[in-house]
Amino acid sequence: MNSMKASVLHRCGEPLIYEEVTIPTIGADEVLVKNKACGICGTDLHIVDGWGYVPELPFIQGHEPAGIVEAVGERVTRFKPGDRVVTNNFFTCGNCVYCRTNRETQCIALDGILGVLKHNGGFAQYFKIPSKQLFTLPDNITFHEGSIISDAVVTCVHAAQQARLVPGEHVLIVSVGGLGGTLIQICKKYGAKTIVLVRSDIKKKRAEDLGADYVINTREKNAVEEISAITGIGVSCAFDCVGDVDTMSVCMDSLANGGRLVIVGYSQQRYPLDPRRVAVHELEIIGSRCGGRQCTSEAIEFVASPDWISMVTDVFPLKEANEALRHLREGKAMGRIVLTIDD
Repeated sequence: MNSMKASVLHRCGEPLIYEEVTIPTIGADEVLVKNKACGICGTDLHIVDGWGYVPELPFIQGHEPAGIVEAVGERVTRFKPGDRVVTNNFFTCGNCVYCRTNRETQCIALDGILGVLKHNGGFAQYFKIPSKQLFTLPDNITFHEGSIISDAVVTCVHAAQQARLVPGEHVLIVSVGGLGGTLIQICKKYGAKTIVLVRSDIKKKRAEDLGADYVINTREKNAVEEISAITGIGVSCAFDCVGDVDTMSVCMDSLANGGRLVIVGYSQQRYPLDPRRVAVHELEIIGSRCGGRQCTSEAIEFVASPDWISMVTDVFPLKEANEALRHLREGKAMGRIVLTIDD
């Protein structure tokens, strides 16, 4: 057998095509993984829409895969067929100043991202990846839950580290989707008090179930006023998981003096920044992009812990990738959407 099923992007703006493609051939340092599950997120929509990352087409998306090692290259010693694995997706040099300081996503010689740029990903029955980018997936983590580690959980671990969280401080989290819901749990583990903004009672209940200390439905109450009433001075840190003008405005207006805004999600909108306010109140604006291998190790530990609450709320078969993407685009998912890959 040398072919597999995959959902392939042939043209931006058009549906993926579920078709037969060739199984990847691995090199000496690579591993062939039999995929079992793959999460999807806003980056996949950006790729389909033709902005943000624009890979050479045709292309197989999917940057949140988890599966079982099928075969290993001749120089691979850390893994063997049958091992359960999850990925770190950034093809880095391993030698530059960023790779040596746990900022691998900023690698000056970055050679692509699995399922995002240059390297076909997990919207397929098999994918290949260098062994150095693989991590063992513990037996107590399902493939569905394990798949989202490589983006949703790693991204939130890195964002919390970028924010330099201090136990006891108030943090604002915008949205309770895949990233926002994960951030609630990560920030709580770092000892922060979480305030979450939602736009429906259903999502308010979801945020409460995930452990949020305070939840504000912005369709019913003024977020900035409510945050001021809760904290007295504003939040020490705000995580924007959406990144449009409205959410950036709420985050900036909710910061205490010396507060930090961490931009986790983004859109094509532009926010008009007031430089005087930033300077006078010593505010910080911090970007956060996924996370390196150390973040992956920590993310696996978080998800493996007994008190972790599953972030997977919607599951579709691989052949229904377009329906899954539409479900995400329409904002119907309460958490993370995962594609399940059959044999």
